[in-house]
Amino acid sequence: MKQPKVAIIISTYNQKKLLEKCLISIRKKTDYSNYKIYLVDDSGKGEIGKEIKKKFREVEVVINKKNLGFLKSSNKGLSISLKNCNPNYILLLNDDIEIIQKGWLMKMVKLGESDKKIGIIGCQLIYPDGSLQDVGGYLRKWEITKILKFKKNAILDVDHFMGPCMLIKRNIVDKIGGYDKIFAPYLLEDTDYCLRTKKIGYSIKVITSIKTIHNKGKSINTLKNKNRLSVRFKNDIIFSKRHLKGWNRFFRLFLFLPLVAIFRKKKDQEKLTKIGNFRLRRECISNLFLLVKSLLNQK
Repeated sequence: MKQPKVAIIISTYNQKKLLEKCLISIRKKTDYSNYKIYLVDDSGKGEIGKEIKKKFREVEVVINKKNLGFLKSSNKGLSISLKNCNPNYILLLNDDIEIIQKGWLMKMVKLGESDKKIGIIGCQLIYPDGSLQDVGGYLRKWEITKILKFKKNAILDVDHFMGPCMLIKRNIVDKIGGYDKIFAPYLLEDTDYCLRTKKIGYSIKVITSIKTIHNKGKSINTLKNKNRLSVRFKNDIIFSKRHLKGWNRFFRLFLFLPLVAIFRKKKDQEKLTKIGNFRLRRECISNLFLLVKSLLNQK
């Protein structure tokens, strides 16, 4: 049986070493033959793209004339891949992902082919030290929860998962398009995409037997804390208004987000109920003013 065609979309900004490590891992660990890689160089200079083209001739390189941000660059790569190779699946992959298991893409596509109602497929994301980073979770009232315990090799049916390695069926893209540009430049666009996919009747699956290393936040961490929080507040407000109702929306906007402005988590994977996992932000007062400004701007 002919393998479905997969377009792998990678957007990069300033992580050349991690990007090369990502591409080498795809080359070495992928025993699936019917795929094409599209790299969008979003650095605004084109130097990374030109260098990658020399080292990885199998990669189709797209160079942005100016920095568009992760979300718009991913959508651009997706749009180009649809025109150029007419894929059955689109895999949105971060440049800081490292593939460590052979058969990873075959397993993901095989699961997708097993059920027409499966819309998006993910895998287990781990930190470089091997500890759990993400296998998705659920939207429970006001909280975007994360699964922290699961059976070995389980296939999880979730509401959402973190998007560094997201395999999407072509018919989902045909129906709802790419990421919603309202979440530009990044953050919560993946959760929003999963929830919109579920709303049109498709399921979201995570294959926990497939593990990939995600060097989380390398590009984002180069931005100033104020800029990151500004994006966080803007997108969380948009997300809450779109997906939450009544008291759940009120709680997230006027109780949870103010706590985000004041405190930050020491360990991202710990539950919100673990008080000892939080510490006071130095800029908590200015962060609260930033939140109020974001709320006013979204009205």
